[in-house]
Amino acid sequence: MSIYLNALDVQSASNLSGVVLQFARDMEQVNEEVRANGGGTEQVNRHPVCRLYAEQIAWLTGGGGCGNPDTYTQAYDACQRKVEEEQEVHPQTERN
Repeated sequence: MSIYLNALDVQSASNLSGVVLQFARDMEQVNEEVRANGGGTEQVNRHPVCRLYAEQIAWLTGGGGCGNPDTYTQAYDACQRKVEEEQEVHPQTERN
């Protein structure tokens, strides 16, 4: 499964430990992707996948949300576009 699809799917998750464990696994790929494109820590921290995970973690821990709906919407849309691109390249991949 793609990190982008995972980030979208986690938006309806209710199990904090599951979210955090998947986030940790997906961070490896986020780091690889960002570093391969010449980015650093700031780009990793602001990656759309990280933004969506952070939002759900804040929500599940009673924080409500991260406070900026614009960055959430931008991150959500970016992840959705990446999933669509991945499905064009690998159309046999099904969403669970």
